Amino acid sequence: MATHADAELILKLYDLRRESVCRQARAWFGGWKPENAADVAAAHNDGSRQDNAWLRQATTYWEMAFSLANHGCIDADLFAKNCGEGVLYCVKCQHLKAKFPNVFTRSMPEAEAFIAKSAIAQKKAEIMKARFA
Repeated sequence: MATHADAELILKLYDLRRESVCRQARAWFGGWKPENAADVAAAHNDGSRQDNAWLRQATTYWEMAFSLANHGCIDADLFAKNCGEGVLYCVKCQHLKAKFPNVFTRSMPEAEAFIAKSAIAQKKAEIMKARFA
């Protein structure tokens, strides 16, 4: 059962998502629909580009949050009910990795581990996978 400390951590994670740079990164990654391998390679590999920074910011924010859940720092069911965006980013990374295997190598192992052990997150992932079919 979730505690007040769990609720406080969920609210803190939400608050961190509202930080302006994190918000820009999340908006960019959520809307990013690369059309070819060159677009992916540029954003994925060129550390001098803003979109590269946003890619790293958006995915590593959620990897940090999933790692907290994986290590028992927060109630897993409460987190699963509040991590839809993170599940979407994980599914998107998996999709891009499958579609552009030679240029997109980013994965979200903390998210994947959490999804594998959470029925709630698995259900969300299945729904989100349909967006990339």
